[in-house]
Amino acid sequence: MSTGIESTDGRGVYRGTARLPDGTAARVQAVRRTVDQLAPDVVHAHSSWAGLYTRVRRLPVPVVYQPHCYYFERPNLVGPVRRSVRLLERALAANGSVVAAVSPREELLARSMGVRDVVRIPNAPSSAAVREAGARSGTPAGSHRTVTMVGRVVAQKDPRFFAETARVAQQLGLGLSFRWLGDGDQTLVRELRDAGVEVTGWLTADDVMRQMAASDVYLHCASYEGFPISVLDAARVGLPTIVREIPAFEGARLTAVGSPAEAAVAAHAAVVDPGRRLRMIESGDRLVGEMDESALHDGVVTAYAMATGGALVS
Repeated sequence: MSTGIESTDGRGVYRGTARLPDGTAARVQAVRRTVDQLAPDVVHAHSSWAGLYTRVRRLPVPVVYQPHCYYFERPNLVGPVRRSVRLLERALAANGSVVAAVSPREELLARSMGVRDVVRIPNAPSSAAVREAGARSGTPAGSHRTVTMVGRVVAQKDPRFFAETARVAQQLGLGLSFRWLGDGDQTLVRELRDAGVEVTGWLTADDVMRQMAASDVYLHCASYEGFPISVLDAARVGLPTIVREIPAFEGARLTAVGSPAEAAVAAHAAVVDPGRRLRMIESGDRLVGEMDESALHDGVVTAYAMATGGALVS
């Protein structure tokens, strides 16, 4: 959930931040006051909640809305709730915002709700995700190879899928160890640890990259996504990457699995089969080549130019 407002000058340098108050109505009012005070050329709203705060009441400046995964994509929503949320998104879209989609799936969803102005702004790997040449191309040595996941331990990331993958791998004697980089819901953290998964707690960005680079396989187990940066980070550091069969990854050409059993088998293959491992790494390399800093920059420039009628083009 969005909890703050950040402002930048024309060069993209931060001018300041403001914490949002509690309550939806108060947050909508706070956004409007801040916009009136700053008089920006464009407002960039990250996440579904930010999209609500900036579009439920039309602002005097254009809005670039970047949902980072539409809320109605949650698989556990019952039908009436899903339809209601989608209708709300459609109603908010009528306020004339530009939608910035992080994936082909999000672009398709935006257009299905009648949004005309849609720009692809792909995520890019973290600046800390730097691959050492050839560091991860060979078959890992050692008896216990590490499968890693990065993210908050919350229902959306589906830690139970990861925990069950660890259990299956242990039952099959695959010689894999499992590590979750992050923290969150303590009930879910306990379930991970009960399954033999190491949960590191919150780490600095550099520590996340070091732990990821020291792993052997990356498994992204979220049940729904926009397009996670951690997948791009894993690919950039040279890890064979496995993802869930969810719409966010359509067209990404990564190894996709539908069950914990499939995930365990795929992770094992990534560490014992050099040819399979190399193909998975090459798939990640192609993905990073398509979703990099240059593509992100071009997408942002295009979105702002579209929102402002060409007033912001640098």
